[in-house]
Amino acid sequence: MKIFKTVNNNPDLAIALGYFDGVHLAHQKLISKAVEFAQNNSKKSAVVTFDENPSNYFIKEKIYNISSNEERLERIEALGVDFAYVLDFEEYMRYEALEYLEGVLVKNFKPSCIVTGFNHRFGRGKDGDTKTLSKYAEKFGYEYIELPPQKIQSCLISSSNIRDMIINGHIRNANLLLGHSFSLKNNVVKGDAVGRKLGFPTANIFWPNNIAHLPYGVYFGFVVVDKTYPAVINWGKRPTFDSNDEEIVEAHILNFDSQIYGKIIRVLFVMKIRDEIKFPDREALIKQISDDVETVRKLARLS
Repeated sequence: MKIFKTVNNNPDLAIALGYFDGVHLAHQKLISKAVEFAQNNSKKSAVVTFDENPSNYFIKEKIYNISSNEERLERIEALGVDFAYVLDFEEYMRYEALEYLEGVLVKNFKPSCIVTGFNHRFGRGKDGDTKTLSKYAEKFGYEYIELPPQKIQSCLISSSNIRDMIINGHIRNANLLLGHSFSLKNNVVKGDAVGRKLGFPTANIFWPNNIAHLPYGVYFGFVVVDKTYPAVINWGKRPTFDSNDEEIVEAHILNFDSQIYGKIIRVLFVMKIRDEIKFPDREALIKQISDDVETVRKLARLS
C-alpha cells in the first residue's frame, strides 16, 4: 500500500472515506466494500483519511484515539487497499461540502466508487452527509455505497462506543467490536528492575499520550516481540513500591528471557484479571503475581 500525505492526480479509484479509528469490524466491512468494488471492476482502491481525529476540532474535551496512526494504516493495508491518503485536516476543514467533494475528491481521484458509513459527515460545519454523496453520484460519475449500521448483540459497532468501553474497563466487549485486541506499541524502557528482583522480570513501556486509557489493573494479554507470547500485564503506578505517581505498563512475558531494552514491542490486552492494589509486604505481592501467572497460563491455553 502506498501512503500519501497530500492529494495527487490518481483517477478512477474506489475510495473509502472516514477516520477509521481502531479499524473496527464496521470499518473493516466498509473498506472491504471499496476493495471488492475495485477488484471486481479492474480498478484501484484507496482510503482517504486524516492525520488527526476531526472530532477534536469540534468539541472542547479531547478525544483519545483507540489506535495509533501506524496501527491504523497497518490494519487498512491488511484489507488489501492500494493507496492511503492521510491528509492534514486543518488544510481541508474550511472547505464547504460540495467544494471538498468536487474540488478535492472528484478533481483528483475521479472516483468510480465512494463508500462511507451511514453517519459520515464532511465539509465545514459538517454540512455534507450521505444524502449529499448520493445526490451528486450521477453528476460526478461515481457509484455511492452507504454502509448501514453494524451491530453485535444490539450494540452499535462504533469508535465512540469502543472508546467508552476501553475507558470504563470493558476490554472484552471492546475487543469483540474491534474484531481484534486493543493494543499499544512503544519502546521498552529501563525501570528499577523490581520485577526481576521479585523473580518476575518485566518489559516496561509508557502508555502513548494520545491513546485511550484502560483503568489501572492486571490484565491477561500478549506481547509481540519477534513472536507472540502470553503475558501478565500490569498497568498503573505500582502502589506497593512507588510513590512518584509514574504510570507504566509492565509486561511479564511468559516463556521468554531475552534482553529487549530499547526494542519496540506491541502489548495486546485481552481481559482484566484483577484491580491494582497495594500489598502489605513483598511476600504477599510475590504470592499474588505467582497466582496471576498461573491464571494467564490457563487462559493462554484456551485462547
